Amino acid sequence: MDRKTVETYRLSLFGRMAMGVAHEVDNHLSVVIGFSELIQMTAGSEQKVRDGAAKILSAGEKIGTMIKLYSDFVRPHAPMQETFVPAGLISEILHFSRYDLGRGGNTVLAPKTCPPGLVRGDRRDIGLALLSLLFNGAEAMAGKGGELAIDVARADGEWVFSVSDQGPGIPAGSTEEIFGEGFTTRNEPFRTGMGLPVARYLIAEAGGTLRLENGPAGGCVATVRLSASGPG
Repeated sequence: MDRKTVETYRLSLFGRMAMGVAHEVDNHLSVVIGFSELIQMTAGSEQKVRDGAAKILSAGEKIGTMIKLYSDFVRPHAPMQETFVPAGLISEILHFSRYDLGRGGNTVLAPKTCPPGLVRGDRRDIGLALLSLLFNGAEAMAGKGGELAIDVARADGEWVFSVSDQGPGIPAGSTEEIFGEGFTTRNEPFRTGMGLPVARYLIAEAGGTLRLENGPAGGCVATVRLSASGPG
């Protein structure tokens, strides 16, 4: 695998989320438009003007944050080392992907707590790897829905990210096969079979490991381990 493959997959994945992002933008814009009209009709009421203006500001800020984060992660870039808060990264990627991940009755569960400290690596690449795992879990539950959970912890000098779903789990004998480029069990044309191999490649580039296994109560659990001191 090379960098071109990674960036091709990045554009493919973020392209799939375009409709979900547009849906969210439309929801917030409807607030902007609706309360703008309210301000025009009730300009004589000072309190209503203030309340309406506050709602417009809030909706506008949400739109700006969503577009900024989405644009930041979708833009191709040269790998770079940086430090970042893991809970912040998870919050950022869920900010614009939660709608798509939640389709089909899925419930997306974010970490309740996060240990203190910083992760060192390429924030956008690690974010892409986690997004790949989240979408892999969401797609595994297509048609029936279930809980899709992402969590983060520290153990034995490592950061440990986990993504779990309530899908059918990994087929017997396919533990390594699922990481093959182009491998997929689904027939839709946008299923590239590149999510897991790209995720493993990016995590390896960050000096970490990615493991997928069936959960004790069913479903699949993806575990990412990264050195607390960064790659190398």
